[in-house]
Amino acid sequence: MNIYKNFNEEELVDAYIQWIDNSGKIGKELEEVLIERGNIDIIKAKANHKKLIIKEKGRIAFEINKMVLQNKSLEEIDEKISSELLEKDELSYFILEKYIVFAHNKKDSEVDKDTIYKSIIGLAVASIAGFLFLLLILFIIKGFIFYLLVPTYIVCYFIIKMITGKSRSNLAVFISTFLATVFSALLVFLVFKSSIN
Repeated sequence: MNIYKNFNEEELVDAYIQWIDNSGKIGKELEEVLIERGNIDIIKAKANHKKLIIKEKGRIAFEINKMVLQNKSLEEIDEKISSELLEKDELSYFILEKYIVFAHNKKDSEVDKDTIYKSIIGLAVASIAGFLFLLLILFIIKGFIFYLLVPTYIVCYFIIKMITGKSRSNLAVFISTFLATVFSALLVFLVFKSSIN
């Protein structure tokens, strides 16, 4: 049974691109369907055009990211970028879409005084929360398993993320989360050590 018989034209274009990109030629089943439908040249043309569009969008995205890192505004970026392949409306929408993503990523990765202060506060709060979480789990299972540090890390991360408003791609958040996990484990060991003595 030929799976390509049920494909619409767009799916055939995608299948054609996949075959060409992966093996340099199309498979026999795909070729049979294209010949049977009589649109092999149309599919080739659409596939080539789609590859050009993908490459063009990659170029534009690279330019947008570079300009966002240079603190250019959306209006400046929209004025400077042009494309012979994309319609004006499609280009403007694509620029807006990528600008939002890249500007958010830039803001998220910035380490400023506010982020450092909030990370320190988050470190303290997350260390206590991680300690209590680990302590609760240890009382439930009556022993320590190294793998319990993973959920402790996750608990610490979400607390620090909530306080700072930034993700783990931010260096201050990553370091604070790691330290909070380590401090949580150390506090648990100190409690158990003092209870044994």
